[in-house]
Amino acid sequence: MNSKNRWYGVALTALLGAGLCVPVGEAAAQWSSTAIGVVEYDTDETLLLLAGVSAGPSGRGWAPRFGVQAYHLGFESGAGKVTAVVVRPYVGMRNLFEGGSASINVGYAFSNKDRDFEAPAIVGDRGDGVVLSGGWDYWGTGGPLGYQLLGAYNFGSESIWTRGRVSTRLMQRASGGQTRLGGELAYLSDNSGFSAFQPGAILEFHGANGGILGLGAGMKFFEAGQDAVYFKVEGVLPISR
Repeated sequence: MNSKNRWYGVALTALLGAGLCVPVGEAAAQWSSTAIGVVEYDTDETLLLLAGVSAGPSGRGWAPRFGVQAYHLGFESGAGKVTAVVVRPYVGMRNLFEGGSASINVGYAFSNKDRDFEAPAIVGDRGDGVVLSGGWDYWGTGGPLGYQLLGAYNFGSESIWTRGRVSTRLMQRASGGQTRLGGELAYLSDNSGFSAFQPGAILEFHGANGGILGLGAGMKFFEAGQDAVYFKVEGVLPISR
């Protein structure tokens, strides 16, 4: 990341942080905020650490949303250890409706990496560039099935990332939480011709407060033949609702 882009990143992140914090005391009951985190490790010794936070007005209907997402990626290559850090501040809109939500966001990914490489991980923000992303979640109004579609396109690296997930309820707890089991499939391609698929299974523990703990495992199939087995832990933590 050059110094000019670094300063742009700092400025955008500071502006987003200011937007998220004003006015906290008055709007605490009117705003919602959520934190997410993912830890993923595979049999090729690739480690992915991802975290993010978003916030915006609560309630039904369309409302603005602000956030920042970042990840650290490390893996071994023939030339030694390779690491990359990508930070993406973004703004967008979210529609909260009965039984689900939809969102669309635009942001800018700032990357800092040792060297150019084809990362052995399926991640949405590959290199610097404007990123258009969106998502659709449907948890229903009492039925057992839930659905999720996520996608992102980086105009700088011309890379597209998508993931679909379907889950079903295994158990409904008296406390209001539930346990769910599902399957997912992620896909990635970019302007170099690189592509990859990542099918897997996910076990989710949903809390009554909206928190989610997910345990996943599956396979990574890369065009270059760097196939691997992966394991992951992911979490969703509502900070305010």
